[in-house]
Amino acid sequence: MKRPGRRWPTRPQQGASFMGSCEYRWLCFAVGVSLLTGSFFSAGCRTMANDSLFTTSGPGWRVQQGQALWRPGRNYPELGGEVVVASHQDGRCSVQFDKTPIPLVLAQTRLTHWLIEFPARQMSFAGKDNPPPRFLWLYLRAALDGKSLPDDLHFSRKSDGGWKLENTKSGETLEGYLAP
Repeated sequence: MKRPGRRWPTRPQQGASFMGSCEYRWLCFAVGVSLLTGSFFSAGCRTMANDSLFTTSGPGWRVQQGQALWRPGRNYPELGGEVVVASHQDGRCSVQFDKTPIPLVLAQTRLTHWLIEFPARQMSFAGKDNPPPRFLWLYLRAALDGKSLPDDLHFSRKSDGGWKLENTKSGETLEGYLAP
């Protein structure tokens, strides 16, 4: 028996179910996969860009390293890790908090701009003028230097040389010590 050649499916006859046709389901599936694949490849892929405000190399930088405990909010556990604070004479500052081998927070400030990145979550925030108080990391250098802080932030020094920076509104805390 000779099989008829394949033809492009036509619209089902009146009274026939459109979804009942095997050829139409296959066609809808093929078109859907093609559209999905096309949109996937045309959209591309973007990881977090390295949008740092400046590099921390060259003369005039003071780098301090230490340990810190960070609690992102009242109902979150503390995260312990290493903190590096690099500050420049002209007011630029970079803070990095790592839980080896993963960087958890990268924060940079200068007189007119700020940037904070959370690489593990692929999130970043940036702005001009004063940073929002919800990001303690952007205020760490100012707190350590004894500068004034927003009303919601409280900074205290401990007798053992450590410090604690707290957002009383959100419950976020950052405490630790830095080697001189």
